[in-house]
Amino acid sequence: MNLSIVSNVLLILLAVGFVAVRQMTWRPVLGARDWMLPGIIAVIGAVLSLQTLSGQVIGVMDVIALVVELVVAFALGTAMGAMAHIRRIARPAGYQPAAGLSDRAAAQAAAEFETRTGPWGLALWVVLIGVRVGLMFAFEQLGSHIGVATGLILIVLAANRAARVVVLHRRVDALRRTSAPSGSARIIVP
Repeated sequence: MNLSIVSNVLLILLAVGFVAVRQMTWRPVLGARDWMLPGIIAVIGAVLSLQTLSGQVIGVMDVIALVVELVVAFALGTAMGAMAHIRRIARPAGYQPAAGLSDRAAAQAAAEFETRTGPWGLALWVVLIGVRVGLMFAFEQLGSHIGVATGLILIVLAANRAARVVVLHRRVDALRRTSAPSGSARIIVP
């Protein structure tokens, strides 16, 4: 096991912890701001992947590694978005966010809905990580440079989060169109 694989495993464990906390806690749906995390992670992942290649030729196995991992990430992200619990944020009549808040705090104060994926989403997250680790070892044996790159871990994470955001925003938009306080069979209020 080389240093690259050890650093990848540590990055995976850090990502698991970070996303696990986010999966289990109610978080406001922030609209366009929800795209910030996947965007930043994707850019960092792309830069790290390009640095990993540094003059090496992209082979067929590298392309296969990228496509397989993106398909898995998108599929599981879509499932996470579909199974996410959504609830309206209860606010008193005439509620107005306080003045002088930061942009993020103002977006959170103005959010209409909050979401969490819960235990099943966390289980899918663990499946994603398990598949990623398995594919990393497989692609290393097959000679893929991208398949074992730290940057690909971040790209997979960004793809998963982006797919989740797309599905989640579509569901929230559908709830807004119904304009009923609890107008969806998928809204779950504990």
